[in-house]
Amino acid sequence: MTLLLSFYSSSGIVFAADSAITQSTANKAAVRKGKQRKLLKVSTVGVNGAIVGFFGLAVVGTEPMDTWLARKLRAWAGGKTAAELGDYLRDELSREVPDVHRLNNASGLHIGAFERRGQIAVPVMQYVTNIYHLDTITGVYSDFREYRSEEHFPSHPSPESSWTLYPANQLRRHLQEYERGHGFPHWFRNGDLAFSARPWEGLRDAVNSLRGDLRHRGLKSPEDLRLWSALAKTIVTTVGDLYGILGTQGAPLIEGPYVTESLAWP
Repeated sequence: MTLLLSFYSSSGIVFAADSAITQSTANKAAVRKGKQRKLLKVSTVGVNGAIVGFFGLAVVGTEPMDTWLARKLRAWAGGKTAAELGDYLRDELSREVPDVHRLNNASGLHIGAFERRGQIAVPVMQYVTNIYHLDTITGVYSDFREYRSEEHFPSHPSPESSWTLYPANQLRRHLQEYERGHGFPHWFRNGDLAFSARPWEGLRDAVNSLRGDLRHRGLKSPEDLRLWSALAKTIVTTVGDLYGILGTQGAPLIEGPYVTESLAWP
């Protein structure tokens, strides 16, 4: 499956991912099918480029997803926004992914970039997916339909999002306050949530507790992009290592090499 993690911090954007490609057999055991690089960079989008990460479906027709995605990104002659790139990739996936794959497999992309809102650079996250339901108890995806593309940060289709309340020139300060309050940046995750959600939440709570209870020993949340990248990679690596230790049926669905890409706040 995958673990794809996206951090939106006051220092910048960090994506982290594993590299495992697996295929389920008739008895539900996973068979290792190789490795793919699940994070790619695009230089022509946003203020200082964009990061594209994928999870779920690992082939388009017979072409590996990382090869297909890199080819589509090279061919794109569109605009400068993450939304335009997301709409382009939505349309290409809709056109080239066979219905039998689209209707039976979770699939999605995170697109991270900085864009100008007037004179202010703000981070954005565009989400492209065919998933229309996530069971928040079991972490299982279902209801796979047509691909859609929508902005998940700073706006979001659900009314409970609070980031839209802040003017562009205050967003960075509020992200920093979020980090101080939670010990973590604002985040998104996708992939094998049935397994990864619980160790992720345990690690998140542990980091928050350590930097709070042991503040007198100099422990605190990261304050620069290098350390946020290191933390994101540590989380993905730890979850993958746990999968390798605890898994008994087939190949691990989360496995290294583990990679990160980042964009500094311009």
